[in-house]
Amino acid sequence: MAVMPQDAEVPELILDAWNRRDLEGMLALADPEVEYVNAPDALEPGTRHGHDGLTLVVNAQWEAMPGMRQEIDRIHARGEEFFVEARISRQMPGSSALVENRVLLSIKVREGKVVRFAVLGAGSEFDAARNAVGLND
Repeated sequence: MAVMPQDAEVPELILDAWNRRDLEGMLALADPEVEYVNAPDALEPGTRHGHDGLTLVVNAQWEAMPGMRQEIDRIHARGEEFFVEARISRQMPGSSALVENRVLLSIKVREGKVVRFAVLGAGSEFDAARNAVGLND
């Protein structure tokens, strides 16, 4: 029997799996009815449901942005919801220049599984998203 991660470990584990392009690892951490909410201006905007929806979104992200990584700067815990301040970075095609954007994620975890993953704000929307959820420390 597999050991279930503690809820507080799950945000780091799922982003690590994303960085490794480990779809099976991500699905193992996601509830079968997971809800994935992407920003309206994102590559895959809108809401997806379940493992099929999560698979669709992450495969599209990996295909469109090879080499992209998400690095966690800070995690704020509020019950079952974790607000993750991160940086998304990738190299520009044909160049060594690095493009980086800050992003605020909401990851809700219940019994060791992600039940909701939402992109709250990225780039120029990052600070407004932080303020909207009360992270204006």
